[in-house]
Amino acid sequence: MLQKKMLKADLHGALVTVCKSRCPSYVGLTGIILQERKHVFKIITKDDKLKTVPKANSVFSVEFEGLRAKIYGNHFCLRSARRANKKFKLPMTNQTIDL
Repeated sequence: MLQKKMLKADLHGALVTVCKSRCPSYVGLTGIILQERKHVFKIITKDDKLKTVPKANSVFSVEFEGLRAKIYGNHFCLRSARRANKKFKLPMTNQTIDL
């Protein structure tokens, strides 16, 4: 249930931290998501600097309903409006019972 909410969530205004990135200068960057594009997040930092961080090959940490969640940027390479309308299928678990 939480996965569906996270995939469809509008992340504008969320406090986000870059946990992993292909470019080491982005790691540890914390700020508010100002704009979300198809392939990048535009984040404003505490120093009032606008940073453009690519989603691909990056892992972000965001707080959502009191829980800290990791967002894998490769899964978010869609525009936020298209992601909100898309129906995502969660993987089915094995329905058999082992005796």
